[in-house]
Amino acid sequence: MDETITRYPSTGPIFLQGGPLYVARPGQLYATYPGLTLEEYAALNSLAIERLLESLNAAAEAEQFAQRTASRSRSEGDESGWRARTTPPAGSIGYTGSYREPSADVVEVSVVSVLEARGPD
Repeated sequence: MDETITRYPSTGPIFLQGGPLYVARPGQLYATYPGLTLEEYAALNSLAIERLLESLNAAAEAEQFAQRTASRSRSEGDESGWRARTTPPAGSIGYTGSYREPSADVVEVSVVSVLEARGPD
């Protein structure tokens, strides 16, 4: 399983949906994460190995196709009109385009002082 997830990260959600990746052993406080094979994982979570393999193969093939088409469009030049961003956006990091500086007419008031003046409800 480790090799599959490392090589094809898109298979991770399939494993998470299939069941836990850990083994709970009686008498141990913490679960263990042994290096399970695909067959052991399927047996642990009562999954049909054939269906698991079909799902994993489909995800891996889709990821390979996406990588091939992405590398091909980069090498040939993208004809779709979209440009890949090569430099980070200008401006301060951490602020979105909709960020506005606080208005000068905003008055800060302590919540405690407002509650003391108003009293309990």
